[in-house]
Amino acid sequence: MRNISKTLLSLSIATVVMVAACQKKDDGVVSKKALPLSGAQEVPVKTTEASGKVDISYNKSNHMLTYTVSWSMLTGTPTGSHIHGTAPRGMNAGIKHDFFSLFPKTTSGTFTNSVLIDGVAIKEDSLLNGFYYMNIHTAMNPGGEIRGQLEFK
Repeated sequence: MRNISKTLLSLSIATVVMVAACQKKDDGVVSKKALPLSGAQEVPVKTTEASGKVDISYNKSNHMLTYTVSWSMLTGTPTGSHIHGTAPRGMNAGIKHDFFSLFPKTTSGTFTNSVLIDGVAIKEDSLLNGFYYMNIHTAMNPGGEIRGQLEFK
């Protein structure tokens, strides 16, 4: 009886190890670094020396989008900063996440924040397919001075 128990225990452990080895590791997080922000992505295109980048990370388990945006050489202090959607490159859309009240009012800087992807304001499938963008507005460019599409591909 004792040998049977040991054999069953060994088989159980071997099965767990084999199943774990065959499973693909997926922690449910997708991310992209250094997505560009530029006047060329604004609609209409803006001529500006300003530029920026955004790092994004989306956790599919808790539905949190975390972003860090860096910018430099804006024509003036920011007058708005948001995530807009749904729109592919070359098209405009309404504001879905306004983070301007927290955003530094500086011509160059870095800002980190998170937003819950609630399926209402921002939808997961549209986010993962690149249909949202971030931009920064200034007095000289009230429609947006620099823009970057939030793309995971």
